[in-house]
Amino acid sequence: MKSNQQSDEKILTFLRKQKGVVFKQRKIAKALNISSEKYPQFKELLREMADAGKIQRHPKNCYSVSDSGQQIVGTISFSSRGFAFINVEEGADIFVGSYDTSTAFQGDKVLVEKSRKQTGKNPEGRVLRIIERSGKPLFGTLKRHNQQWVVVPEMPAPPVSIVIQNEIEGMKNGQMVELQNLVWENVKADPLAEINQILGTPENPHDDVPIILKMFHVLPEFQKSIIMEVNQIKSDISDDIIKNRLDLRNWEIFTIDPITAKDFDDAVSLEQLPDGNWKLGVHIADVSHYVQAGTALDREARNRSTSIYLGDTVVPMLPERISNEICSLEPDKDKLTMSVIMTVDQAGNVLDYRISPSIIRSVQRFNYQEVQSIIDRKSGPHCETILKLHQLSTLLRAKRFEAGSIDFDIPEPIFKIGEDGIPMEIKASERLDSHKLIEEFMLLANRKVAEWIAVQRKKEKLPFIYRVHPAPTEDAIESLYDLLRRLGLDYQRPDPVTPNDIRKILLEIENLPFKLFIEQIALRSMSKAQYSVKSLGHFGLAFQYYTHFTSPIRRYPDLMVHRLIKLYSKPVSPEDKAYFQRSLPRTTELSTENEIRAMQIERAYIKVKQIRFLAKKVGNWYNGIITGVMEFGIFVEISDYLVEGLVHVRTLNDDYYVFDRLNHTLKGQRNKRTFRLGDKVSVKIASVSVKERLVDLEWGE
Repeated sequence: MKSNQQSDEKILTFLRKQKGVVFKQRKIAKALNISSEKYPQFKELLREMADAGKIQRHPKNCYSVSDSGQQIVGTISFSSRGFAFINVEEGADIFVGSYDTSTAFQGDKVLVEKSRKQTGKNPEGRVLRIIERSGKPLFGTLKRHNQQWVVVPEMPAPPVSIVIQNEIEGMKNGQMVELQNLVWENVKADPLAEINQILGTPENPHDDVPIILKMFHVLPEFQKSIIMEVNQIKSDISDDIIKNRLDLRNWEIFTIDPITAKDFDDAVSLEQLPDGNWKLGVHIADVSHYVQAGTALDREARNRSTSIYLGDTVVPMLPERISNEICSLEPDKDKLTMSVIMTVDQAGNVLDYRISPSIIRSVQRFNYQEVQSIIDRKSGPHCETILKLHQLSTLLRAKRFEAGSIDFDIPEPIFKIGEDGIPMEIKASERLDSHKLIEEFMLLANRKVAEWIAVQRKKEKLPFIYRVHPAPTEDAIESLYDLLRRLGLDYQRPDPVTPNDIRKILLEIENLPFKLFIEQIALRSMSKAQYSVKSLGHFGLAFQYYTHFTSPIRRYPDLMVHRLIKLYSKPVSPEDKAYFQRSLPRTTELSTENEIRAMQIERAYIKVKQIRFLAKKVGNWYNGIITGVMEFGIFVEISDYLVEGLVHVRTLNDDYYVFDRLNHTLKGQRNKRTFRLGDKVSVKIASVSVKERLVDLEWGE
């Protein structure tokens, strides 16, 4: 069914009769007597009409008549690229251009008016007024301008300067500050605010970590009372403690961690049984033995929820005496653990398993590079066991992929920081077979622990913490497949989309030049994993039951899971059950919030260090890939350093370029030269602003 005026009018007439009602596309087809043969073309027609702004598209393949002029309340979210989106409770987010955001700042609740035009997949609109300020702190760089102090806000924020209404001791040009009491009533006037605190000087690379931690209100030091409590913890292991545990001290158990690791919270063991099956052991530091519920130490660990990693700096969840000494599975020392011991057959099936408190004595502390060398050379310490571990992990990995599990192999930038606080080197992280070996065994242990509660103990309805990953939203999946089509990858979209469908795409693009770009886009399309008291499954891993059990030194949910396992290994009292039914939902919510915050902090650190590095590379040429196309320019990721910069459209002086939002392209009017997502390009670093976190690029032929 091709788009024509008659077909369009039939659809519009039907929807206008019940204005405001949202219909599924199948119901519209039924009302218009569309045959099953013409239904695929009919679906395409609906999408075309929505893209043209004739009708309104909603999640789950639903449509309604276009509602130009409709006013909706939502929360504004600015992009670092100047525009914003209004997040609304129902329907797609509303796109707002940089000149239509009124007096809004990030996170404000606003009233927005939708417009008739829709050049992209999202409806468009403009902010009418601010309903409620977000209340979250604002940050920016202090400057002296025309005899007054102003602050240029950190992105994401509107492109304005904020006039400062107070003076505090120590104010200097170029400092990063936190603002409070924002007032901005008229878009034609300057926004006003007061300085709450000075964070540091962005010019000084050694201030990067303190500034970022202050911006996110993270206090890295532990209170004296907590340190005193930790110092009173007894690290010796008595016979009374040992008698209630599996004694595995004569087993061949070792740890495999990064070279720079100071705490070792997981260890593995493997024995091949006479019948050819495997006895696999995953042994995790028993932090819950030392961090007792109800203590100040436990409350602090819960409030932090996770460790934060900023290069060589770590903001730990637990004080060093716990994380790096008492609980760390150092070699040749008796250590308390929680073990999952599994019998795995030659097809990778777990025949049975046991979860138990234990005591181990690691025989070796390996790093990943050492284990990889043993795998490659087939010689070295504990070679026979390591090769068997590699063999089993490869089997388990293949089995997991057959079930549809997705494997995103996206490198992270690794810095070698100089004494001046500026990176001397940036390289992409490596993912070795030794990494995959440990990952596979941790995944399996996490699954078995979750199954013990959700399946084996199902009738008891025991409160528990699960790691869940919802399926992507309908809009996210639609956007992903739409982008793939525009890149020339015409995949037929199944309904519903399964993890295996995403995995097949990643396999097919493995050797394409924009492989990494597509993986990043696919990852962004996925919902975010989170903690929950409900076992809702993990879409990305294609697991029905999953939890976090293997990192209790750095993640509070894992610590709680250890506690619950011990509690549920005995008869459970109604009081205990009721207590955790009440308390665990808040624990999962707080853990998810703090995990997101830690990720934001780590990304902020990575970005500022990348920009400091590039500041010394101005004038150099690099290969990159187009990761974003906007009306004002082209975003390019420099492949060597995984950092993004902007080629502003004003520097493209060979032609007048027109932006096509629908196809994510800039196209020259005369020469028809086109810049599109995923293209490989050559760019020069034109200028770098550390203060504004910006990298300007110029185009190469």
